[in-house]
Amino acid sequence: MFRSQSANASAGNDKEGKNAAMPKANDEAVQSLEQLLEALAEARQAIRATEVALRRALKKVEQGSDVATAIATAHPAETRQLVNDALTAVEQCRHEVRRTVFGAAIKEGMSIGDLGRSWGFSRQMASRYARESQGQS
Repeated sequence: MFRSQSANASAGNDKEGKNAAMPKANDEAVQSLEQLLEALAEARQAIRATEVALRRALKKVEQGSDVATAIATAHPAETRQLVNDALTAVEQCRHEVRRTVFGAAIKEGMSIGDLGRSWGFSRQMASRYARESQGQS
């Protein structure tokens, strides 16, 4: 949705005469969505690596190893931190997606109430994202 509208406006096909901020808002929304997809992929990899390490530890326990030794071989501190960092990055990207998509949608004429309903937010939360999208706190 955003890419095609941005491309049309950039190519001079903006028949409605909308200002130049529209393509920029759309480009920012697309970029934030791409960053979210990357963060989700990294989180999936971190979670999968943790799962593999824990399954190996479980197998060692099932084969007679003591739990403490088996878990230590899974390096739980490292995998925990990788997953935590990945999930933090996902949450930051999700927030940025909301901010940029709200900004683009508002510039396209969508109401804050409609945005809130679309995203499953209260009107108050939608208003907060709308303010953030406009550089207000």
